[in-house]
Amino acid sequence: MSQENVEVVRSWLRGGAFEADDLARFVARFWDETADYYPVSKFPEAAPCHGREEIVHWMAAYADAWSFDHAIHDVIAVGDDRVLAYSTMRAEGRESGIELEGDIYFCFWLRHGRLLRGEDHLTAKGALDALGLDGDTLEAAELLE
Repeated sequence: MSQENVEVVRSWLRGGAFEADDLARFVARFWDETADYYPVSKFPEAAPCHGREEIVHWMAAYADAWSFDHAIHDVIAVGDDRVLAYSTMRAEGRESGIELEGDIYFCFWLRHGRLLRGEDHLTAKGALDALGLDGDTLEAAELLE
């Protein structure tokens, strides 16, 4: 199941949720209806999202406020039900022009091939702690060589 979950996460991240014509349908394709999503708390107006409707609302508001892209470096199975994705994100505020760039770690918990919980972290240590792993780096946690 862990490799299947890796593919679900890869598809979600590559799928361009923020550019989807029908964001609600795209979210419904990947996320469990009772899912929880916790965006990086340092993002402007970030708040925990509970259920698909709140996830769609937050993502639509974020896409309205920011132009962004990310480069996925690795997607790693962590046990049978957890997946960690490591990426670099670049964003620019549509009104403010503020530019952001840095690493971002996406933690996902899956059930029956659907995203049940998602957490975004700005540090490897934060992501590893969330996933119940020890270490300050992906290498220290023996997730990368």
